[in-house]
Amino acid sequence: MTPMVATLWAWGEDFDDVRKNCEKYISKRWKENIKECCIEISARRRDEGICYYIVAYTSDPKSVGELAEGLFYVALDEDDVKVTSVSIELFDEILSSGEVYRKSMEEVEKELKERERAIVEKFSREPRVKSVARGRKIKFIPQTDLLCELSSKIANKIVIEMIHEDFSPMKDFMHYLSSDVIERGFAERVLGYDWRKDVNDLKIGDIDVWGDEVLVWLI
Repeated sequence: MTPMVATLWAWGEDFDDVRKNCEKYISKRWKENIKECCIEISARRRDEGICYYIVAYTSDPKSVGELAEGLFYVALDEDDVKVTSVSIELFDEILSSGEVYRKSMEEVEKELKERERAIVEKFSREPRVKSVARGRKIKFIPQTDLLCELSSKIANKIVIEMIHEDFSPMKDFMHYLSSDVIERGFAERVLGYDWRKDVNDLKIGDIDVWGDEVLVWLI
């Protein structure tokens, strides 16, 4: 079955429409073959440029409106935040069983440090980098996807994903956001973390030369 995807709220619409639109959609689209619903809240923290997604998986159609509205306000509850959309996908399988992120934050940080060394080794040899280096200091700035898995009684599972180039503010914001999800009663505890964007998945997005330093942005 091809997933049934629908954007049910976008920036500029009434906040009150989030729950109403989701419940209306579910009442029309949820059929007997539906095993799970994926609710995705997409947002951006504009001051630091962190893109993030709060995703809830549920097999109970009656919980969709509550989850969508509640997690929407979790995403919005920060200064200078823009929630861009609320979307829903319906599946005839339990998709969340494959969304498992169980590493400790310490493990993630260690693996990202190891990735830094692999990045230097791989991209220092790239012709585009070598052509502008010429004795300058090279700084590689890789994009990273940080994921957090949370257990929930209301949902089958909740996952938070963040994308940014600077790990430190992303880590702090992840702790804040996951704690907020728990405090509001949508999740019970953090099960663990993981990351995406392996060295082989990265490519050069842009190169900036600032005096004696070369900044290489990897996406």
